[in-house]
Amino acid sequence: MEKIASIVFIFVLLFIGSVGDFHAADKKTDKLYEIYKSTAAPAAYRSHIGAILKGREKFEARRATIKSARTEAAARAFKFRLVYAQPNPAIGMKHPVIHIEAGLADKVEVKIFDGSGALLEEATITDAPKNINGAYVYEYRFASENTPNGTCAYKVRAYRAGKEPIETSGNMVFIRTWQ
Repeated sequence: MEKIASIVFIFVLLFIGSVGDFHAADKKTDKLYEIYKSTAAPAAYRSHIGAILKGREKFEARRATIKSARTEAAARAFKFRLVYAQPNPAIGMKHPVIHIEAGLADKVEVKIFDGSGALLEEATITDAPKNINGAYVYEYRFASENTPNGTCAYKVRAYRAGKEPIETSGNMVFIRTWQ
């Protein structure tokens, strides 16, 4: 009877220790720690549970390292992720910001046009990007004091040595509240 109970106990431990859904795996790991810390569990079982827990910790550490490397590679990739003007619409603001996530670029050009297509301003960003939540971000603050009332278009072009330039565009709305 003891032999059958110990075999069932081992199968239960293996089932609890199996890799499955990560949320369920966390619950299983919590249960394993509970059993491991219990004084009622025999020493042989505790050493077996300890080995399972060490293996799980190694797995989680490797998974975190891989995830970090993938995130870093994605952030460095030369392509647009997010490009937007904020706030949009810019009600009563003279200097909204254009937020640009383009990975690592050598330079970023920003051109802003009014509703008729006339160039209002242009700028070239050559500074190193900010790292915000793992993304490389360039920001351009609209410099004009005479923001037009209505819709403006912006065009963003990023350059990187050895790569074709990438380009995107968007619109922003200005609602003037001053004279």
